[in-house]
Amino acid sequence: MVSLSGVVGTGKRIFSEFSGKNVTFMAAGIAYNAFISLAPLLLVLLLTVTAFGGGLEGRIVELARGALPGPIADVIAEVFEGNDVAAGASAVGLLTLLWGTLKIFRGLDTAFSEIYETEGQNSLPDQLVDGLVVLVAILVAVTATVGVTVVFARLSDTIPFVGVLTPLVLVAGLVVAFLPIYYRFPDTDVSWGDVLPGVVFAAVGWAVLQALFQVYIASTGGGTGSFFGGVIVVITWLYFSGLVLLLGAVINAVLGGHASGKAGGVGQGAAGFDTTHEEGMSRDEFAQYLRGLREGLTGHYEGMRPMEDAGGDGRYPRPVGDVEVIEQTSREGDHDEWAVSFRWRAEPDESDDRTDTGGS
Repeated sequence: MVSLSGVVGTGKRIFSEFSGKNVTFMAAGIAYNAFISLAPLLLVLLLTVTAFGGGLEGRIVELARGALPGPIADVIAEVFEGNDVAAGASAVGLLTLLWGTLKIFRGLDTAFSEIYETEGQNSLPDQLVDGLVVLVAILVAVTATVGVTVVFARLSDTIPFVGVLTPLVLVAGLVVAFLPIYYRFPDTDVSWGDVLPGVVFAAVGWAVLQALFQVYIASTGGGTGSFFGGVIVVITWLYFSGLVLLLGAVINAVLGGHASGKAGGVGQGAAGFDTTHEEGMSRDEFAQYLRGLREGLTGHYEGMRPMEDAGGDGRYPRPVGDVEVIEQTSREGDHDEWAVSFRWRAEPDESDDRTDTGGS
C-alpha cells in the first residue's frame, strides 16, 4: 500500500532532481533546436502523408488548427496547403531536412542521458539510429491519429457525442509517439512498464498544455499582433512542451532508481556539491572511517554513548532534520555492485556560504 509520506518523499526527490539537473536549461536548448528544425520536420511529415494520399494533408491541417496554438497551426497550414513544397524537396534536400530534424532527437538523447546519469557515451551512429526510430514512431502515431479523427468525423453524424473521444485519441496518439523516446533515449536497461508513468504524464501534459495555449490564443483575439509575437508564442509553446517531456523523464528516473541525487554523482547529478574526500579503503580503514563518521555525525562513541556537546567536531556538521540514506545495487558482469550514500542538510559554516553537506 502506498503511504502519503512515501508519495511526498517521491515528490520531493522528483523536485530535487528536476532543479538539480538544470532541466529548464536543457528544455530551452531543445526548444531552440525544435524551432530551427520546425520547417524540416513538417516537410518530412508532408512527404510521408503525401505517400499515403487520401486527403490526409487536409485532415492534418484541420487537426493542427484544433489542437495547436494559432501561429504554429498557420505555419503547418501554409506548408501542407502549398503545391510546390513537395516538388522542391530533392534527394539532397531531403537528407538536409532529415539531418535538421534529427538534431532535436540528439538533444533529447543527451538530456535523457543526463537525467538518467548514464555514464557510457553514445556514439553518433547510435544517436542516429535512436533518432530514426523515434522519428518513424512519431510519423506513424501522427498518421494513425489523423486517420482515427477522420473516422470519428464521418461517424459524428450517426453516433452522438463521438467527438468527445477526440481528446482521448490525441492522448493515445501522444503515448504511442512518446513510448520509443522514453524507451530508447535513457541508454540504460529499462522495460516498457518502467517508462509508462513518464509517458502518460507527458502525453496528458501536452494535451493540457495545448488546451491552455488555445485558451490564451482565444483570449487575445486569435492572433499575436505581429510576426515577432507569433515567434515568441511558438518558442514559448516549444519550451514548455520540452519541459513537460523532460519532467516525464525525471519521474521515470526517480521511480526506476536511476537518479541517485548523490554527492559526486554522474553528470549534472553532482551539481551543487564539492568533493571534499575520496579514496579507496581497506576493510579496517573503512571500519575506522565509519566509526569517525558515526562519532562526528551522531555524537555517539563506542557503546553508543552520546557526546555532551551538540556542536559536532567540525568535520561532519550535525544534520538539521533527517539524514537521507540511499542504498543501490546493480549487476556488473559476474558481480553485484553496491553503493550506499548519505545526504543531509547542516547549518551554514561561518567560514563559507555552503548550506548542503553530503557524504557517500
